[in-house]
Amino acid sequence: MTLTPRFLLIVSLFQISLGLGWILGYVFLPPTVFCYEWAAERSLAGEYRNVHPEGLNAEDSIVLQPYDYFNNGQTAQLPVVSLHRESSLNSFATYPPNPMDYTVLFRHLYEQGAKNVYVMAPLTWDEEPDSIVKAAVGYELDRFPHKALGRQMSESSRHAPLPPDWKKLAVPAANIVGKADRFPRADRLVGESPQLVTAALTLGTVVENNELFSPSPEDRVSPPLFVRWGGDIIPTLPLVAALNALDLKPGDVKIIPGETLFLGSKRSIPLDEYGRIPLAEHSSPTMLDTKEVIVPVMSGLRPPDTTAVRKLLSSADAVIVSEPSALSETPDAQALLAAQTIRSIMGSLAPAPPVLIPAAPAWVQWVIVLDVLLLAVWALRFQRRGRFIIWGLCILAVPVIAWYLFSVHDTWFPVMTPVTGVLCVALAGFLFPWLTPPSGNADDEEEEDGGSTPADGSGAGHVLPPDNLYQEPNEVPIPHHSKR
Repeated sequence: MTLTPRFLLIVSLFQISLGLGWILGYVFLPPTVFCYEWAAERSLAGEYRNVHPEGLNAEDSIVLQPYDYFNNGQTAQLPVVSLHRESSLNSFATYPPNPMDYTVLFRHLYEQGAKNVYVMAPLTWDEEPDSIVKAAVGYELDRFPHKALGRQMSESSRHAPLPPDWKKLAVPAANIVGKADRFPRADRLVGESPQLVTAALTLGTVVENNELFSPSPEDRVSPPLFVRWGGDIIPTLPLVAALNALDLKPGDVKIIPGETLFLGSKRSIPLDEYGRIPLAEHSSPTMLDTKEVIVPVMSGLRPPDTTAVRKLLSSADAVIVSEPSALSETPDAQALLAAQTIRSIMGSLAPAPPVLIPAAPAWVQWVIVLDVLLLAVWALRFQRRGRFIIWGLCILAVPVIAWYLFSVHDTWFPVMTPVTGVLCVALAGFLFPWLTPPSGNADDEEEEDGGSTPADGSGAGHVLPPDNLYQEPNEVPIPHHSKR
């Protein structure tokens, strides 16, 4: 059996379109995966608060990480020990407390189970304490696994270098997606350095005279969690306290300003362009008076609520010790806001088990691609209108099949592979005229070719002489006579 050149041309076109379809299908794989992720996010929107797509894994499955509120937004209570006038004078002889008062307070916090302590107090005095007192305060503070001293910052025309112990706090530039130019800027620290000998870090708390750090209570929004110090993005105290509680580092933080803050794979929080997060409804801190922390030891007497206080301190993610910057009868508002922020972070969106969308089996992909391409090549035997109709049906059928596989079988396949294969066949049909059938019926093509007249005049056809073109074969010519 001899194969006609036309048949061989069609087979070659089918093979080329098949190969280009697979190649171009994987070239257009990212937008294909994006469409599947978008559809999956919409289907999971009613079940989870947030869904973060993570692309393909090693098995070519689309991975989506859903997040929901951790423990329904309810977290462990966060105590604040505020050394304002009323609280301080309940346990100490002077107000503001002297260095040894802080030594006693830190010692009793540690003995009652507190683990992470963050001090939002100046820790400076009119008379500088001697070296023994400094060492005593620092020793008691250094016993906590995580501790830090809060420092106020300000924005100035005189740019001070980044404090040496803050360099390891900077968020890597690769972890910041988008522009962070609306985060508040800080250039220098405010006030004197704490007058004690300690290994505790210093952390930025608020930028002085910046209204973003004093939001209205009705706004239900935190102060900014980041500041821009030169070219570095530095987390403030509430975020560092949450990172310590989650056993994370600043390198585990991913920032999308105006969208989301990711804390490793443990938390996902909505973030505005200023670096603020919404405060949870039930995020108010628990106020502790100093007399509830400092347990009397004389004559072995203990308050009746010692067990409750110990349980609170030992289970807290952080304990804040604050002293208002000015003489005050009420707790420090910035310390209370920092505690609310920490609780909101700890009770924010937490990851649920990942959702996987596997790729369709290989034999399913091949069946879809081959069937669509065979139909597209078969359309070449039709005229222009018929071709367009069949090619259009082929292209429209692909997303319908993809939707069926996704909605019924929870699988996906490279949609653009059959689509680009059909487009390759269509392009070839336009560029190469010998792929276009004659104007007559394509089924009669061979009969018309077989009935043509040979060049030598032999065969079924007979060519009459030019002068007898209209003469019948047996007709006798009638002579012509002129009139006389």
